Amino acid sequence: MRTLATVLAPVLSGAAYLLLIPWDLRNRPEHPGELIETTPVRTWAVVVFTLVLLALGLWLGRSGVPPWQSMPLAAGVPSVLLLVSYLTHRAPDANPWPLAWVCFTVLMAGGVLLAALAGRYTAR
Repeated sequence: MRTLATVLAPVLSGAAYLLLIPWDLRNRPEHPGELIETTPVRTWAVVVFTLVLLALGLWLGRSGVPPWQSMPLAAGVPSVLLLVSYLTHRAPDANPWPLAWVCFTVLMAGGVLLAALAGRYTAR
């Protein structure tokens, strides 16, 4: 079970990221010539992605994977995909993406860590 979890977790988290989070994360005007911008990220997609990461962390913890190993297994692939997305879509003015990438990576890894800890202690 542990081997299956360590193989499937990165695949499932990467697939969830690719299905739920848009590749180009830059804000866009709602209509041509408008000053008001909107994000292409949908709230429901972020909630579903968060639930997938938490479920993977819980599963990894219950499978006996140490919590510190659960973080790169479940959050590593989405973190790399997010970084590649940020690097391929340069901002025209100030570039907040490196800081945003660090913040989102810490959030993903922290959530997985907490879920893995919960899974580890509920499996006993």
